Amino acid sequence: MTDRPAPDLVTTKAVLPSGEDRRSYDDTLHCNRCGFCTSFCPTYLATGDEALSPRARNQSFRALLENRLDPADAKRSFDTCLLCGICTSVCFAQVPTAKLMSAAREKNREFLGAPLLARWVVRGLLPRPRLFETVLRWAYAPKRWGWSGLLARWGVLKALSPRLAAAEALVEEVPARFLREELSPAPADADVVQFIACGPNVVLPDVGRATGRLLAAAGARAGAAPNVCCGLPGLSLGDREGARALARKNIEMLERYPRAIVLVDDSSCAATIKEYPGLFPDDASWRERAEALRSRTRDLLEWLSRAGALSPETKGPVTYHDACKARQGQGLVQEPRRILTGAGVDLRELPEADQCCGGGGTYSFTQPAISQSVGARKIDRILSTGAAVVLTSSVSCLLQLRAGLRRAGSRVRALHIASFFSPDRPVPPGSAGDL
Repeated sequence: MTDRPAPDLVTTKAVLPSGEDRRSYDDTLHCNRCGFCTSFCPTYLATGDEALSPRARNQSFRALLENRLDPADAKRSFDTCLLCGICTSVCFAQVPTAKLMSAAREKNREFLGAPLLARWVVRGLLPRPRLFETVLRWAYAPKRWGWSGLLARWGVLKALSPRLAAAEALVEEVPARFLREELSPAPADADVVQFIACGPNVVLPDVGRATGRLLAAAGARAGAAPNVCCGLPGLSLGDREGARALARKNIEMLERYPRAIVLVDDSSCAATIKEYPGLFPDDASWRERAEALRSRTRDLLEWLSRAGALSPETKGPVTYHDACKARQGQGLVQEPRRILTGAGVDLRELPEADQCCGGGGTYSFTQPAISQSVGARKIDRILSTGAAVVLTSSVSCLLQLRAGLRRAGSRVRALHIASFFSPDRPVPPGSAGDL
């Protein structure tokens, strides 16, 4: 491990920020640099690099806002944060480092310029689901036809770009059809509208299908929501305005079902929707509408914990990995364990279950070396339990776990909790409309 210092500060005179930057700046001031967070930060544990610790990231952002740090020197520190939030959960001052790093990336892009591809995806593709899905079908073609796998085996992809190679290895196979093509729209009198998250839609539609079967078995009047992407990619890439635009679209679309529960089967997306009010700190009207949506949004873990009797689709010992956006983002710790023990599952607690797996959405292929190092630690912990199955509630985590298990040559199965409980027979109805 190395112990590199944080980037050097430049000597220009400090200029205190204003507006939204001032709110971020005030948050950075609460970090007292005690270093307690370094014992938990996955990127610091993986690299031993002080610049990749939460306290260094906070101090770098503070210096950037004070005009004392060259933005180019801060880029690596900001971009390698997994945004997992574990540092905040153990921080005595509750410094919101993940949110600060999202803001830091946005600020850095003001200085260095926004990558055109990322901007096009967030502002051009994600607000237009049909166009997004059409582009993905073309992008998936080399994978579907076996070309990318062949290039990966020959080492060509890695030579061209380690990121391309990591992306190819992450997804074992691409879907022939997307979830949005299969689910019926929610009726006007729906109890529950199923939010079509990007992961269950275009990467692992089996997860969304399983959620749909669970809703049907519970007797809920349900169907697909007419939503766009939740906006998390925009927040992750430092495009807060792009994320706001997506949030506004979703708020408007989901207001068509004012009394329905909005059910989200990807914890990353559920946490993002619940954070919509924070996107509108200076706009009371949109903040109020965002609060109304947040109040009726449920992570699938919350819904399952009150959905009645559940029957697992497989037998044998099981362990559970907490998705960061479920545990750190929403405080959903006991819910999955209560669901599993209530179903009579042989649950074996995962050591460091609260530690990030290194998936982080696009992080697994934008920062492949750190991602795989963090992931290897998670796989070691999973194998130590002797479980036959590992469960989680986020598609990003699921892809990361499956890729890590393949690299380890393990026969442990990684499943989404919806797929684990997808019923082959009717489930006694729960009070779906009240959840």
